[in-house]
Amino acid sequence: MLKRSLPLAFLMLLLFSSCSVLSFSKKSKKASSAATVSSTASTSTQPIPAHEVMTEVSPATNAPIDLPEGPDSLPSLRKLQEKRQPQPMQQVPEIHFSEAESQHVRLPANRDNPFPASGEITIDLNDLQEQFFYPYPGKLISPYGYRGRSMHTGIDIKAVPKDTIRAAFAGVVRMSKPYSGYGNTIVIRHYNGLETLYSHNSRNLVKVNDVVQAGDPIALAGRTGRATTEHLHFEVRISGEHFNPTLLVNPEARALRDGTLYLSNRGGRIRASNKPLPLYADSDERSTKSSASNTSSTSSTSGKGSPQYHIIRKGDTLSALARRYGTTVSKICALNGIKATKILQIKERIRVK
Repeated sequence: MLKRSLPLAFLMLLLFSSCSVLSFSKKSKKASSAATVSSTASTSTQPIPAHEVMTEVSPATNAPIDLPEGPDSLPSLRKLQEKRQPQPMQQVPEIHFSEAESQHVRLPANRDNPFPASGEITIDLNDLQEQFFYPYPGKLISPYGYRGRSMHTGIDIKAVPKDTIRAAFAGVVRMSKPYSGYGNTIVIRHYNGLETLYSHNSRNLVKVNDVVQAGDPIALAGRTGRATTEHLHFEVRISGEHFNPTLLVNPEARALRDGTLYLSNRGGRIRASNKPLPLYADSDERSTKSSASNTSSTSSTSGKGSPQYHIIRKGDTLSALARRYGTTVSKICALNGIKATKILQIKERIRVK
């Protein structure tokens, strides 16, 4: 009986072992198949979310660069990047004003003479169109020229109280202070030698030696000084001498004029025109008529003969100057656009003839 049970037990053990081996083989195959699928999935190409896409951009514009293809792609890419680099800023001279240079509207001629040895400056206004900003978009209420016997040295533009006044060109502030009948006044020296003046402001927003760009806010409109209404008194000067601003700006269009501005300095005699100037005036009569007309295409700052100036010293008065130079107080006032009651400032330059 024992002999018969041994083969049966052996057969059952053998059967159990075969089932275990078969089960283990199936599990191994499943694991191997899963590993193969995982490996295949990891190497297959899948869509990349849009927010993860990397695009090379130009640092100058933040705009995508279309990368060129082909053997010359690297030089082409270099040229494209160079083209998109920001352009260098225009070099301008460094300007700094001392306290003495910031006291008066007009400086002595020896301290303010941008003219070259030829005595001529030509400014192409068409080249300045993109560098200009009309200082205030108001109506012209008073032109340049004589008001009776007194000279109005700029143009008046009606303004809304405390509205913003802006710089006409880029430059450096030479003066910013209350100044006699001008009230709160700003004078800006521009890089081509011109100066612009803005007065009767309710408040000045810039100080001396501030660098400004065309269109920068510089003041708030007002009626300080001798003014009967809120307006901007706007002047254009060179070498301390005023000339007709409408040779430079067009108040009706509220823009810079087209064409050319011709300036000359002959022995301290400043002339401005939109037409080429002769080397010397044809006659004193022609010069006098030109300076008296505010609609003429030429502006002159002198009458007959060369102008004569006096630097104010302590104790000087208008009547004393009139006696000293053989003229009258009214003539001196007319030449300088001032009143007989004006308080003279030490070191101020006054034209006496």
